[in-house]
Amino acid sequence: MSSGSFYKNLIDETLICGRCGNCRSDCPVYQEIGWESAAPRAKISMARELFARQGDAKISAEYAKRITQCTMCGACTRACAARIDLQSLWKDLRTKLVTAGKAPEAYNAMIGNLKTRKNISNFANTTRLDWAEDLDELPDYLDQEQGAEIVYFVGCVSSFFPRAAQVPVAMVQLLEKAEVSFTTLGPEEWCCGFPMLAAGHGDEIAEFARHNVEKVRSLGAKTLVTGCASCYHVWSHVYPEILGESLGFRLVHATEMLSELINEGKLVPNELNKTVTYHDPCDLGRNSGVIHAPRAIINSIPGVKFIEMATYGEESTCCGGGGNLQGADQGLAESIAQKRIKEAAATRASIVVSACQQCEQMLEKAARTEKLPLQVMDVSELLLMAIDG
Repeated sequence: MSSGSFYKNLIDETLICGRCGNCRSDCPVYQEIGWESAAPRAKISMARELFARQGDAKISAEYAKRITQCTMCGACTRACAARIDLQSLWKDLRTKLVTAGKAPEAYNAMIGNLKTRKNISNFANTTRLDWAEDLDELPDYLDQEQGAEIVYFVGCVSSFFPRAAQVPVAMVQLLEKAEVSFTTLGPEEWCCGFPMLAAGHGDEIAEFARHNVEKVRSLGAKTLVTGCASCYHVWSHVYPEILGESLGFRLVHATEMLSELINEGKLVPNELNKTVTYHDPCDLGRNSGVIHAPRAIINSIPGVKFIEMATYGEESTCCGGGGNLQGADQGLAESIAQKRIKEAAATRASIVVSACQQCEQMLEKAARTEKLPLQVMDVSELLLMAIDG
């Protein structure tokens, strides 16, 4: 549920919608498909017809497809004149899909991995630190060091997908240069649970929340830093609600931590003569309000020319990688990403940076597909590049 939400339940919320259409023009899925049935207001109208008027009627295959054709980017929630928390509504609709046995097979496979391996990949959770093999030297303190001041929550994408592994590698090098005391949860890090929420299995996230929070508390850390935008959103918005209490330690996104270290003089970037643009991850910018920190990092690098895209901040266009859309309609997800990368190319920047590993993978693939001379990287990678000269 979004912060400050007045959400009650699926049926009551569908009755509030006045079909004004404010949500339609901001929806990246509608912009690609173009059919009214793909617009948020149409999905709500159909939900009202099925569940408020007819009870739990059968969900057609076409409507099931429309429900999953959503990145859960939050643009519709931001645009809603009636202040409906549409992200919560989409989660409830996906729960209906699960109950009706209409969830995509890719969702079922992913949930199976989460239940058995505690991560979204096909790899055993004991391999969560394999990305660290790309470091010049593997520090012993990375694996659950007691008494470390900071716990770095790496996330599933960075832990198990080769391209994204360069993000934690960069983060470790930056934290070492800043001489801060940190560790990770190693193989005891479980998925944050966001994929469960997006797949309609929100009731099963509690086990993951309790495990992760208890592991951080057991190490005595004062701060948790997450490199993934969705992990940050879940830790900050979902976990406290599930636990019914505060986390008991400070929570920051990696960009906030790095910005602080620059301000404290612990990280000093050298000149880097590059033109850079920035893509706001939906779960970090629009849905969590972390907009200034990544820009502060970019602007702290001497020589960098920073140019905003046509849409940015809370109005930033989605990359297509959220909401488990790839598992439901990969072609649609890639089309949305291609539109966003063209927006980046219009700035004439040579580097596109973001602060979400999923966004970076989507944009990098889109740049290759569109044959655009754009380098895609994480903010941490850009900062390390500047510091190392």
